[in-house]
Amino acid sequence: MSSTFVIGDVHGCYHTLMNLVDKLPKDADLIFVGDLCDKGLYTKEVIEFVKSNNYRCVLGNHDVHMKLNLENALHGIDSTWSKNKMFAGDATVNSYKKATRLIVKEHIAWLKSLPQYIEIGNFLITHGFALPFYKSKLKKREFYMRVNRISNTTYNQFYEKDYEKYDIINIFGHDAFNEVLVGKNYYGIDTNCKNGNKLTAIELGSMKIIDVKTNRKDLNNE
Repeated sequence: MSSTFVIGDVHGCYHTLMNLVDKLPKDADLIFVGDLCDKGLYTKEVIEFVKSNNYRCVLGNHDVHMKLNLENALHGIDSTWSKNKMFAGDATVNSYKKATRLIVKEHIAWLKSLPQYIEIGNFLITHGFALPFYKSKLKKREFYMRVNRISNTTYNQFYEKDYEKYDIINIFGHDAFNEVLVGKNYYGIDTNCKNGNKLTAIELGSMKIIDVKTNRKDLNNE
């Protein structure tokens, strides 16, 4: 039986992702926590790799902006996503400038098909810190599961205070840490690849952590 690894926010860092995949078992099943795009220079290659291998992925907040704005940006219609350095969507736009119209449409359609979360046994895989909303009946429950940060004490204490008692383990990205954040029933695995730190994978079950340093090729033109 093959092992399953969940991979943190890649943010267009294709060479780093390939270095990480090389360290994983060849038959490993991979799941991504979203934010495949922006920041790094190779969003198109990252998405094509995940899509063409039929790997599972949840929708990240950056992925939402990409699917809504990429086609317009490629036609010169800018948005906050493509112009604001906080999003760094310009890196994604640049990575698609030489892509065919078919590839652009296929990648956007694929992003639109992504789920907000994935449950496997007692593992809950999300983009944002989702435990405070796991049992919620809010209409915007899935939105919060995508964008919530563990540092957002207002949400985390107000909505559900007893999430550490749940028999479920939340593996999420979105919040960037230098090392994997390990809690009683959660793991934050965005280890700030986009800013030159490292990209991390965690194995379901054993909770073994494997990581690689960010490849500088992904962040500049060297």
